[in-house]
Parts: sequence; C-alpha cells; structure tokens
Amino acid sequence: MTGNELKYFSKLKQKKYRELESKFLIEGEHLISECFRSKIYRPNLKKIIIREDYSNDSMLNNLQGGSSDIEIISLTERNFNQLSDTVNPQGIIGVVEKSVSEFTHSPYSKKFVVALDSVNDPGNLGTIIRTCYWFGIDEILIGADSADLYNSKVIRSSQGALFHVNIREKSDLINKLKLFYDAEYSIILTDVKANKYLDEIIPESEKKYLIVFGNEANGIRNEILENKNYDKIKIRDFSECESLNISVSAGIVLNAFKTVKQ
Repeated sequence: MTGNELKYFSKLKQKKYRELESKFLIEGEHLISECFRSKIYRPNLKKIIIREDYSNDSMLNNLQGGSSDIEIISLTERNFNQLSDTVNPQGIIGVVEKSVSEFTHSPYSKKFVVALDSVNDPGNLGTIIRTCYWFGIDEILIGADSADLYNSKVIRSSQGALFHVNIREKSDLINKLKLFYDAEYSIILTDVKANKYLDEIIPESEKKYLIVFGNEANGIRNEILENKNYDKIKIRDFSECESLNISVSAGIVLNAFKTVKQ
C-alpha cells in the first residue's frame, strides 16, 4: 500500500470523508464476521487490511473462500496503527462501501418501526440499534440531527447489528411520521411528561406501531410532541431518579410491545 493510499483510508475515520467516499472502516473479527454474513453488506466488504503479525488464517480463508472480490492487504504495525481506532487492536480492519441501493420494500408494509429523534450520542445510538435487532424490529428511522450511523463508536456499540437491520438515516421525521400516521400506524411518543404510563397500554397484535425515542437530554422535539394525533407514554418510576438512559428506555418499551402474543 502506498503512502497516499494509507492516507486515503486513514481519512475514512472522519465523517466528511466517509460521506464523500461512501465508505467506512470496521475493526475486529466480530464486526467483520457480522458484515460478511449480512445479506445487505456482504457484497460491500471490499478490502481486508491486516497487521503483518495477524495469524488467524481460518478467518482469512473464510473471507476469501466466500468472496473472490475481497482484497487482502498486509501492513506493518506502524502503518496499521494509523488506521486503527481501538485501544487493543486485533490486527484486522475491513473497508466497506455504504449501502446505496434503496430498500425494495415499502416502509409502510412493516409491522413495527422505531424512529430516533436527535439521538446524538454514538454509544446510545449503537446500543439502540443492537436492542432493535434483538427484538426483531423491522425498520429504524434515524433523524437528521442524530449521530453518524458509520461513526466507529456507533458500529462498535451496535456489535454489528446495523448490518442486519433496515435503517433509513437522515430522515425528516416530522414529515415521515405524518406519512406513517396516514398509513394507519399508531404513533407512540416516549415523553417523561406524558400522562399515560407504558404499563397502562395494551398493544394490539393486529395494529402497526411506530415508536419514537428522543434526544438524551431534551427528549423529542416540540414540533413532534405537539401533534395531537400521536399518543405519549412514559415508563413508571419507583424513585426520585431524574431519568433513564435512552437505550435502557428503548429496551423496556420494546419488550413491552414485542412480547404481545401475535
């Protein structure tokens, strides 16, 4: 790899270059394995960059055996560390192209959708995506003011879940929610000032739901909260604790809705 190529891949650690080049880096065997088994992203895994002392031949053989398009590049430790973004690197990095093809399905055909309004902490965003994957959520809408989906912390926090969930990023949520409402979805807003508790709602198996989670500090924007067509709920509290972490809240709410007998 030339010096210019090394600089090129190193720049993918920055959001503006990820957007410019429509590529991003993933690091570690687990994330690369999750990407490789993804129907959406497997064809987009184009290069594997290894440190010169990397010795997991079975991993490399599996990748090369499953796709002849993946190029393997070996770097010295010094050069590899210019690309690495972890404290104790495993010695393997993947270069992945963003998924640019539109989803073939209509979002309004999905039974259950989650929308995230200005969730700008990368760790929270990744954890929520991982939680959605656990609960088999059909679709995630990420608002335009949220953290970058391909931020390395988002990817690590998701544990590769983002490779397996339908995610529509940079969504105009105010207009999108209206469209989902017109498509006969029940829109549920999570709000600490709501008058109704989560445990007072009995989800109906025949209904389609869209649940919105808001910004970690400020919640959902007023422009959305003020819509009288949307229901508001909050999680029942048992102490004077001010609030729950947003990703914990998402797990509690999704469990309540997804454990309804279908």
